[in-house]
Amino acid sequence: MAKLKSLTIEVREWSEVAAARRTAARLAQDIGFSKKEIAEISIAVSELAENFIKHKAVCGKIICSHVEEGHMSGIQIVSEDRGPGIADVGRALRDGYSGGNTLGIGLGAVKRLMDEFDISSKAKRSTAASYGNDKEGIGTVVAARKWLAAQQSGRQAAKPATRFGYMCRLKKGEKHNGDGLFFRHFNGKDLIAVINGIGHGLYAEEAAGKACQCLSENFGKPLEVIITEMHDSLRKTRGAAVSIALIDKAAGRLDYVGIGNVLTRVFEAAPLSPANYNGIVGASLQKFKVFTYPWSKGNVLVMTSDGISEKYDLDRYPGLIGKDPVIIADIILRDYGRDHDDATVVVGKAMI
Repeated sequence: MAKLKSLTIEVREWSEVAAARRTAARLAQDIGFSKKEIAEISIAVSELAENFIKHKAVCGKIICSHVEEGHMSGIQIVSEDRGPGIADVGRALRDGYSGGNTLGIGLGAVKRLMDEFDISSKAKRSTAASYGNDKEGIGTVVAARKWLAAQQSGRQAAKPATRFGYMCRLKKGEKHNGDGLFFRHFNGKDLIAVINGIGHGLYAEEAAGKACQCLSENFGKPLEVIITEMHDSLRKTRGAAVSIALIDKAAGRLDYVGIGNVLTRVFEAAPLSPANYNGIVGASLQKFKVFTYPWSKGNVLVMTSDGISEKYDLDRYPGLIGKDPVIIADIILRDYGRDHDDATVVVGKAMI
């Protein structure tokens, strides 16, 4: 199961800049970063958080997460807001640039200090194509990752065929996450599952946890067998909606099975919306079928729990499909997440 350990700090005043910096430093220390690396992460977070205050950003947040990619472990920093946006991102990334009414100071430093960096921004008066609603999409999202230095050589030697990013948010006021994620790379394949425990709270979390445990024990089996095994293992729980995707890059195929309301879409080269069967895994599972679709470079897989509105539309965000999967996931969650339920977005992009 992907451990969705994410810490969110809203930044509205200078004291909260320090809180964001301390939160990132503590998480980095827990992950195992050196003192020098923790200092670099702290500087990057401070730069991002200070921009919220200096440029009067709307709903500025810093989201710090422990992420894992194969054998790699690291920290992910996401900075998001709803305005004012950056009119010229390329110019803003150059050292020494300061736009009076746009974000920009420190972005170049953040890019240098972290191992991975991407940014998406739309200013209110941008000449880019409209996103539909005048307020939709306005703002900036920065996604940056730093990996433990001792693992860097292995990461550089093996470039993943599919790159993944995910974002999640608990129901407002809730302590337990009823959504679950599972990732496993094996034999050149990637298995990804999003689980939505029925309801929310502790019992939904227990159902999602049981589903992930079943996946861990059976991930190498055919998807039909996995669903059947999971149905049996969840009988004493509330049950769950489950969608599972198996990507085989070498064969150029995507196998998919979905039960319930975890929505899945594939964009770009072969746009499609895989069908889900009605039912609840662990409670009422009458029939289901595994579908097979083509998978090639340029495809982008998006899986969302029911805490994300089905009305999300990536066509309203020109250029977004080419961004880092974390950027795509965060913008979907930011603009289409529902506060009254746990919300999860997983994005997988075929890189080669």
